Amino acid sequence: MLPSLPKTFPELIRSKFNSAVDSGSLTFTESTEEDVPAGDIMFRIRVAPSLAQKPVPKKVEDDATPKPKFNPFLNPEPSLFLCDLGDRYSLILNKFSIVPYHFLCITKEFEQQNAPLSEEDLTATWECLQANVKSGSRLLAFYNCGEFSGASQAHKHIQFIPVPHEVKLIPDVALAYGVPVSKDAIGQFPTSHPDVPFAHFVLPVPKSPSTEDLVMRFSSLLARTLTTLREHDQRSISFNFAMTKEWMFLAPRCQEMYEGVSVNATGMVGLLLAKSDEQLDLIKDTGPLKVTAKVGLPRISGDEQQHDY
Repeated sequence: MLPSLPKTFPELIRSKFNSAVDSGSLTFTESTEEDVPAGDIMFRIRVAPSLAQKPVPKKVEDDATPKPKFNPFLNPEPSLFLCDLGDRYSLILNKFSIVPYHFLCITKEFEQQNAPLSEEDLTATWECLQANVKSGSRLLAFYNCGEFSGASQAHKHIQFIPVPHEVKLIPDVALAYGVPVSKDAIGQFPTSHPDVPFAHFVLPVPKSPSTEDLVMRFSSLLARTLTTLREHDQRSISFNFAMTKEWMFLAPRCQEMYEGVSVNATGMVGLLLAKSDEQLDLIKDTGPLKVTAKVGLPRISGDEQQHDY
């Protein structure tokens, strides 16, 4: 069993974040937000034009000896390190943040980001979700799995950002509808929002879930996700996972971006990022649901009973 986070974790992360920004070891990018409606769903678009100015890595010449890709998670910078979580995980600040107090739960040893979450991963996620890092907000956990998911690092990491309580994400609205997908082994019906065109699956999380509760829910949603990937002849397994203390969400993916707009798990639940005013206009003109549908997969027609993974 994993130990609990230190009771002082909220104060620790706020203090470390401020000192890391002041010292220059953490780059905080200013941004603005705009709410864009899509039916009864409200997408929140964060606009950070300075992200488009980040330097592009130089191409390696054909005759040059390739260098191993730097892994920032094997030896985290001390100024970004928050605390250990048991023997397997460390919690660190995100070095390039556009949301204050964005932190990561990383494995101490290298593990692949294209692997599903394990029992321990889910327990660690739930433990981190208990932290109240920002007043008036809840934590959103997300995991980008596979080459088309929007993952930025190959080393397994689960990310956490505070989201204001008043922001209702797609899974919040989907649970309010309660449209069933199909009954699962825990006797519940995973749900999806009827107006969201891409395949996605949501289950509520009990107030005090056991490890078995978390694993059974993740397994149920993963089975439907893998079935959807199979039904659409996808040869690469990519999906987005998101979770709060109220729900768990999975969505299969078929591509990483649409017209230059990169989408990860936060985008699939309703928090899109635009790196320019032009990208913001593209999202608004296309419609945020159409943008996310382009990087996700169509829903399987019928009652979707064949989730046999």
